[in-house]
Amino acid sequence: MRFHLVIAALCLGSMGCVTVDVGGPKSAPAKNVTYSEPALPFKPSSSKSSDRLWISTESGNSISYLSDCGGAQEPSLEQLENEALASLVDLKIVQTEKFPYNSREALKTIAEGKVDGVKVKLSLLTLKKNNCNYTLIYGGIAKTFDKEQKHFQTFIDNFKAP
Repeated sequence: MRFHLVIAALCLGSMGCVTVDVGGPKSAPAKNVTYSEPALPFKPSSSKSSDRLWISTESGNSISYLSDCGGAQEPSLEQLENEALASLVDLKIVQTEKFPYNSREALKTIAEGKVDGVKVKLSLLTLKKNNCNYTLIYGGIAKTFDKEQKHFQTFIDNFKAP
């Protein structure tokens, strides 16, 4: 089964936005973001609902980031987190902490839940910087989550929001 597609849909589809044009500012992806691509076994994949997506060829786990700049809304870090976790059933927050990151306050959370009855685990980081919102996500089946989490930490360590 290609469960990684379910994980990618969960991680990214839950962050989709419904927009209504009321004449206000338009939102767009961030420009000039820098990062190091996750190492093997992660390979780039295409996504319409994230800026970048990488999927592990070994586990189907995914690493992605989504940015949104210039929109009329000013969501809190907690609201960004809630949007990213909205598709999980039986949601349980395992750990959450605020800390300085990219010269701003960020929120990092590890959560567990189910997608289509399968136990999954997510690690996400939300950040707001210079009129942009960022959500970085690592997700996968709960039993394979810990094996590749180091790749997400390296991604976080090298991610620079302008």
